[in-house]
Amino acid sequence: MGGLVVGLIGLLLLSNLVPDPAGRYIWRGGDKLPGAPWYQQWHGRLQRLGFYLQDNFGFRATLPLVRLAIRDGLESPENGFIYVGRNGQLFFAGQNGPWQSAGTLNRKEAVERFAALMMAMQRELGPAGTEVVVALPPNAQSVDIDQLPRWQDGYAPKHTEYSLLMDELKTRGVKAVDLRAILRASPDVRHYLPNDTHWTYRSSVLAFNAVMRTAGHPDWQVKEDKVLGPMGPFFLGDLSRSLRRTPPLPDENQTITLKPLGEPLPFVFEGRHEFKAFNGFAVRYAPTGPRVLIIGDSYTLNVWPRLFADTPVAEVGWMHMSKTTYGSCDFNFADVKRFKPDLLIVARGERLFPCLNGAWPDYLASPD
Repeated sequence: MGGLVVGLIGLLLLSNLVPDPAGRYIWRGGDKLPGAPWYQQWHGRLQRLGFYLQDNFGFRATLPLVRLAIRDGLESPENGFIYVGRNGQLFFAGQNGPWQSAGTLNRKEAVERFAALMMAMQRELGPAGTEVVVALPPNAQSVDIDQLPRWQDGYAPKHTEYSLLMDELKTRGVKAVDLRAILRASPDVRHYLPNDTHWTYRSSVLAFNAVMRTAGHPDWQVKEDKVLGPMGPFFLGDLSRSLRRTPPLPDENQTITLKPLGEPLPFVFEGRHEFKAFNGFAVRYAPTGPRVLIIGDSYTLNVWPRLFADTPVAEVGWMHMSKTTYGSCDFNFADVKRFKPDLLIVARGERLFPCLNGAWPDYLASPD
């Protein structure tokens, strides 16, 4: 043991004498204002020397690269929230997404509570003629199964929370569309942004059209070739920003041509979100026609309200499913009733749809 300790100490000393092969060997820091006293100038030179030794000795640059190489060889996640699929697709491991999509996490009571919420809203809004349609944007792991890492192949498919919800909604008589099946049936390999938790523009349009068909309005569908263009560069994905190195695939998305949002309505959503960009809004496209309200999240915020521009819909509203970004089921139901939608679309992302911790909307009779 003594020899091992001495050997380790010797390696540490040696690393301070051998230049780092991955070092950049540039001088940085220590700059002082012109005309500064001589002792400040010398202090700056010492700082520069310290930074130089720190950057280029002790294998400071090499060790992280070795760590990345070992993790890549073992197909191990770069960090606890990101892992790489076999085609280079980045997958998000936060909010229990992988376990949820694999069926190893199944919060039955929370899922049944969500289904009960959909039934309660349908019961409350039905007498006024409101149609309720549930369409949950799936996790990337729930769609691009063939692109998951090879270690995923060792786990047999199980009944997931998404599947349980589809069964529950069918039993309760609530309309729902399984967007997993819609996207899997699409021949386009790029269903989700390569370095982001969100889907591509094409997947958004495909899902929107599926909702229109399920709602009984096939004539409200959007023609893909009218709004979608070729793949092109896209802004840096939210997973790329956390990866701390260049991702395997470039950031890209289909180009999309959308009409502007309609005229803003004076309707005020009383439910406020912790993030200002997720506060509800409503717009008018025509003086007369149906009214549509979307209860969702970032998957639908920027695209779905604008896709209604070419439909007979008069007014469209959007509101978040929760008061907080990572919460669920605690929105303000009074806003829904005041908006009086003819069609209500519930589109909370798969990762966050279960009504956890007894969550329930304000101003809607609770089953508790």
